[in-house]
Amino acid sequence: MSFADPCLILLDCQRDQVTGADGRVDPENRMVVDRIKTLLRHARQSGWRVCHCQFQGEGPKSGRAPIDGLRPTAQEAVFQRRGLSAFSDPYFHQVLARSAGSTALLVGFSAPFSILATVFDDASRDRAVTVVPDAVGALAVEPRDVAETRTMAFDLVARMAPVIDWQTLTRDWPVEAPVT
Repeated sequence: MSFADPCLILLDCQRDQVTGADGRVDPENRMVVDRIKTLLRHARQSGWRVCHCQFQGEGPKSGRAPIDGLRPTAQEAVFQRRGLSAFSDPYFHQVLARSAGSTALLVGFSAPFSILATVFDDASRDRAVTVVPDAVGALAVEPRDVAETRTMAFDLVARMAPVIDWQTLTRDWPVEAPVT
């Protein structure tokens, strides 16, 4: 890992964040999972710092298990939090402090909630996580479907945080070809 290597933050990459009320994963979210898997594989092979931030609310924990293929390794930091923002874990800010001077890439799920809350908190701390919208998913928030929910969330996110599209990301860091 070099000073310039990004830090990859996987937020809410948990089964309950991709499985809709009908028990299925929306095709748009399936593509997001594949992109995150691609990016995570590249990050691990390239020696990037990787951390996982998972929501631990009340109720049964079975749905909060990591998505297959996105499970943390023993070398990766895992933050368990009860609040919406990743910063609700008292140690999460240390990841960004250790990554000062390099890009912190934020991917994951719960775009209109956890991603947005984390971006708000990040902005108030004068940090600059970079969100990868093509690698962020959401469940539908009625009356909106998944695509509309994501669009609404990213309209707000892009006003407060830097964003990077998949093509620019794969150009700047030679990640294997994007999943289509």
